[in-house]
Amino acid sequence: MKEKNRNKYNNWLNHLSNTKDRTNYSIRRMDLLVIAISGAGIYIIFETLREFKTGKIEIENSTILIWSGVILLLGIISNFISQVTGYHGNNNEEKYIVEELKKIEGKKHDACLQKEYDNKVNQFNFWTDLLNVVSIVFMLVGVFLLAIFNYLLI
Repeated sequence: MKEKNRNKYNNWLNHLSNTKDRTNYSIRRMDLLVIAISGAGIYIIFETLREFKTGKIEIENSTILIWSGVILLLGIISNFISQVTGYHGNNNEEKYIVEELKKIEGKKHDACLQKEYDNKVNQFNFWTDLLNVVSIVFMLVGVFLLAIFNYLLI
């Protein structure tokens, strides 16, 4: 293999290794924060409802509390779906890189299949990015509504 191709090959191997790391990282990334905050908000809602049942507090308008819980739950669900799309995006990028490495090595590769992987990567990345933004917005709105509800209790 020529030196130029060897460097290109090594760069792609490096990229493949980094992509595999990102595949694993997509499961552990900042989304945990969204899940934790949304889960804590839902826990607060359940505790508030428990206190309401015991008669220790009065809830005059439960609509804000209910909407807060629904929105926080939607944040968790959209975040979970973004984890799935993120995984598939990274998985298809790994397959794309394997085809690129075959091409550089001079082995038989499928250019149509590689293009298909690239298209899938773009689609899954689009949905992952969108769902991440949606889950963050849901989390923020849910926490904001919960704060308003708590403020109105005072």
